[in-house]
Amino acid sequence: MHIYNSLSKQKEEFTPQDGKTVRFYVCGPTVYDFSHIGHARVYVVWDVIQRYLRYKGYKITYVRNVTDIDDKIINKAKEEGIRPEQVARKYLYEFWRDMEALNTQPPDVEPRATEFVPQMIEFIKGLIGKGKAYEAGGDVYFDVKSASKYGRLTKQNLNEMESGSRDQVLSQEELKERKRHPADFALWKGTDKSESGWPSPWGHGRPGWHLECSTMIKHVLGETIDMHGGGEDLLFPHHENEIAQTEGLENKPLARFWVHNSFVQVNSEKMSKSLGNFTTIRELLKNYSADELRLFILQTHYRNPIDFSVDALQAAKTGMQRLIRAVYGDGSSSANGRDAVPPQVMPSKGKLTHQLLKGDASLEQEKTQIENEFVEALDDDFNTAKAVAFLFKLSDLIGTAKDKANKEFFVQALKDYAAVLGFTLLDTRKLLPKETTSQLMDLILSLRSESKQRKDYATSDLIRKRLAECGVNVMDTADGATWENSG
Repeated sequence: MHIYNSLSKQKEEFTPQDGKTVRFYVCGPTVYDFSHIGHARVYVVWDVIQRYLRYKGYKITYVRNVTDIDDKIINKAKEEGIRPEQVARKYLYEFWRDMEALNTQPPDVEPRATEFVPQMIEFIKGLIGKGKAYEAGGDVYFDVKSASKYGRLTKQNLNEMESGSRDQVLSQEELKERKRHPADFALWKGTDKSESGWPSPWGHGRPGWHLECSTMIKHVLGETIDMHGGGEDLLFPHHENEIAQTEGLENKPLARFWVHNSFVQVNSEKMSKSLGNFTTIRELLKNYSADELRLFILQTHYRNPIDFSVDALQAAKTGMQRLIRAVYGDGSSSANGRDAVPPQVMPSKGKLTHQLLKGDASLEQEKTQIENEFVEALDDDFNTAKAVAFLFKLSDLIGTAKDKANKEFFVQALKDYAAVLGFTLLDTRKLLPKETTSQLMDLILSLRSESKQRKDYATSDLIRKRLAECGVNVMDTADGATWENSG
């Protein structure tokens, strides 16, 4: 398996430092608003990575943090007139709902920043003790000049770096008076006692954003993890600063592999909340299934940008319908999702769940070829675009299979490998959205009303009777007929 390492800027062979055990960490959400399709891309990509590593037989510890104290959370709390912890709790629950709806498996550990503040304070003390950080007016800053390799992740020259911002209290001019170098970043931010914060040796305040990830990695996963991931917007300053502060304290590498996914773009511009050009996951799920959104994401290699458009989403819908037809046929006897692969079930490497006919050497050879092609795609830097193309190849083999045994084998192979990519293959072709159901009921009641006007009471009563058998009660009122689900 070869993975592109953002640190070396090349593909490298991936070998865990501890046999078959893989420890990796992904920067999680800052919970102050609903998640959008850009967030979906990050966590769908990492969901596939952890699924594939488990499929390969590795023992995984997958950690994804939650930033539940931040300037954005505090500002949102002021807007909504509630406490910051209420904002964080509200939007964390919404994030969980979105992730479940997208069929992403939860991480093994999901630490929250507010749970590790004492450990962060100790981390800062350690850096100050080593001369890597300094206190200034109730703040504590990391001294970037103390990190000889600062900037190597993003290949930047220290002298050309701009000063970081601190929106909640200080202007850039005030920061210049406190910082030794413009690129020095806050480990601790002093605040007024009326604001959310914690006591510390430097006064009331709260930890800097970059510090939380380094601290949680240290205490949850230990020294030098195998992989650290996130969106490419985190390369600088977040991940650059994580490296500096961790290596400044531990004098050991933070992570062996750094993996970053590219953006979802709207008109060649990054989708983000700050730009106001985002579409939330929950809004998209009103018109597209989780599998369709997952296909939209995975049909592009994770390091390439995705252009967001209705046409692209419709193409993903069409593509998923092609896979569904391959598995369930024309839908006349479809199970409508009852035969979908459960989210937690995946095949083990080399163990397709369909049992081959004894002595069928041609199918056994076909199985080996299929396994190799799928694995080669994902072993090449998690190339989901090739893996998705491989699923469509299987769907074509299903269509051209000449006997039942071959057809059943290819159908099960498609289900198995789709599960590794996180697809449920839920057949939604006969599941109607609420809006369509409501429109159909309006049409039926309109037809019933017309039959009554023609004094065709037999048809009117038949419609009402059949709807009742379907669990729909029809009520005639002075303003016309209405209906409700009888349960």
